[in-house]
Amino acid sequence: MAATPSQVAQSQKEARVDRERTEKASDILRKGGPAAYGKALKALLPDSRDWWEEHVEEEEYQPDSEGLATFINEHLWPICLSMEREAVHHYSIKAQTLGEGLRAGQLEKLSRYETHLDRKFERTLAMLLKLKELHSKE
Repeated sequence: MAATPSQVAQSQKEARVDRERTEKASDILRKGGPAAYGKALKALLPDSRDWWEEHVEEEEYQPDSEGLATFINEHLWPICLSMEREAVHHYSIKAQTLGEGLRAGQLEKLSRYETHLDRKFERTLAMLLKLKELHSKE
């Protein structure tokens, strides 16, 4: 929330680089070849490689091209896209979080209608109660 414009720009750049590197690794795996696995690993950012190695150590994926491709599709892509989307829309998210997305001044007319309807409902309810009282006396 307190990020400076330069920090926001840096965040956007990092998110874009992460997506591009993940995309490059995915393209390498798609093309295939004998060294595709190694090249794809080198294409990933160090944090992504570390995360991949954790998944391999936990035996969730096999350390091969197919396992890496699955890992990229299931884990890296969604995170990369989400991080990039958040970075690009930082100012809109911040404005919405702070309540600037919905301007209170624009709700004045709606508030007046709500008050009018509340009063009308109270009058109608009072009238119904009186009618019920009169009907029960008969």
